[in-house]
Amino acid sequence: MVSGLAAAAVGLSGCAAPSTDEANAVAVAEASDDPPVRPECTVESETIEVDVGDDTREYETAATHPYPDPPAAFDENTIIEYVTAFEEAYVVHDALCDLSGSSYVIRISYTVDRVERFDRSGGGLTVFLRYAGGPSAGVSDGGMWQADIGYRNVVYAIDETGAARVEFDAPRDPGRQEIASEAPDPIEAGDLVARFN
Repeated sequence: MVSGLAAAAVGLSGCAAPSTDEANAVAVAEASDDPPVRPECTVESETIEVDVGDDTREYETAATHPYPDPPAAFDENTIIEYVTAFEEAYVVHDALCDLSGSSYVIRISYTVDRVERFDRSGGGLTVFLRYAGGPSAGVSDGGMWQADIGYRNVVYAIDETGAARVEFDAPRDPGRQEIASEAPDPIEAGDLVARFN
């Protein structure tokens, strides 16, 4: 698996979180009684042989790795590191958990382009990530394929109780004010993806 973390532009100035509803004033994990919802499985790497032209080559398939442990501290930098690592694990699991038959993923790319953070009125942070991530090379029905990975936007609400996640389908790279006014609330519109206690 190829993983890169670009030097992300992190917005550090205080600002209201993307949502001002009541959901933004409660602890993240208290908003749901359900267990976390996220792609989760264990896929081990294996060696496969692929015919490429007149040659037969060996490749190692991609493997899942665990979601990160809860943050050891809840300062801004630690939370941002946790969210970027959690989203990478989410991307990897999402790519590998539903594979079947003769489909294999050889490479999963993940590069963070931008991070913005907003204070939550209930404590913790709302974190916006813009990243390119997903399967970028693999094998289906014995043939090799490669894919260009486009950018995606995702928003997390995170505090000492847990983390919620929602995708933000902005058609382009949104400005900070656009994120603050238009991004969906992860608690109301997304899923609880991690519970810390």
